[in-house]
Amino acid sequence: QQEVAQQIQYIVRSGWTPALEFAAPDAALTVNHGTSGIVSSATCGYYDNRYWSMWKLPMFGCTDPNQVLYEVAACTRAFPGSYVRCAG
Repeated sequence: QQEVAQQIQYIVRSGWTPALEFAAPDAALTVNHGTSGIVSSATCGYYDNRYWSMWKLPMFGCTDPNQVLYEVAACTRAFPGSYVRCAG
């Protein structure tokens, strides 16, 4: 949890806009979970993990990492068992 907080602090400190996304495990491909079987290097323009649902809107103007962490917790409560990621 502390590592996630540090990464979010970096995003906010850099002036980037945090955006939260979530996906059910059967649709989420992560380093240690799931594979599509498609070789991205052989399929031009294709990459795994491009379609995750967005949680609310991007957090434009956010300057407080705690607001982002609050939304991560809210997303996790709303979609238990789903993967949640923060893009910035």
